Amino acid sequence: MTTLLILLAAAAASAPLSQPATRAEVATQRAAVEQRFAREEAECEQRFAVSPCLEDLRKRRRDALAPLIRYEHELDAEERRARAAAQAQRVKEREQAAVQEEGRRRERLLTAPPPAPPSQPASHPVKARSAEAVEREGRQAAAQAERVAAQRRELTQQRQQQMRERLAERQAREKARTKPRAAPLPLPGASAASK
Repeated sequence: MTTLLILLAAAAASAPLSQPATRAEVATQRAAVEQRFAREEAECEQRFAVSPCLEDLRKRRRDALAPLIRYEHELDAEERRARAAAQAQRVKEREQAAVQEEGRRRERLLTAPPPAPPSQPASHPVKARSAEAVEREGRQAAAQAERVAAQRRELTQQRQQQMRERLAERQAREKARTKPRAAPLPLPGASAASK
């Protein structure tokens, strides 16, 4: 029985597959090939010499799937060519639309009446400032700058004083925390010498 199945499978593998027209047909034929070889693999598993049977089966499976894979690649290439052609067509249409729009814009510019000359703006009276006013403003600005500088100096002095106070407090805490050192131990030779 198994030899009959193997002979039928070999005949089916050697029989040329019909040329598929769509991806669905390719998928159907591929599924049929995979199913047929799955049955044969199960038969190989029942034999004593499994490895040679599986190697032969894998070779025949590759040979049976090769035309389908090749056809899938052809379908992919054709789809890529179609997408490229569609993209080229879209680019060409956009370029034509841009050229037409540029032509319409130029036509509007050529047929449009010339723009009216700009109207003269009303003159604004300029405030005349006296030299005294300018000098007074300068003195006020200098006085303001001096007040700001004095405030900054005072603030800096306050911060420095606060830092000195905190440092003194920290040193006092450190001094209070430290214990006096213990007297050193007597030397070993000193006790023997006193006897």
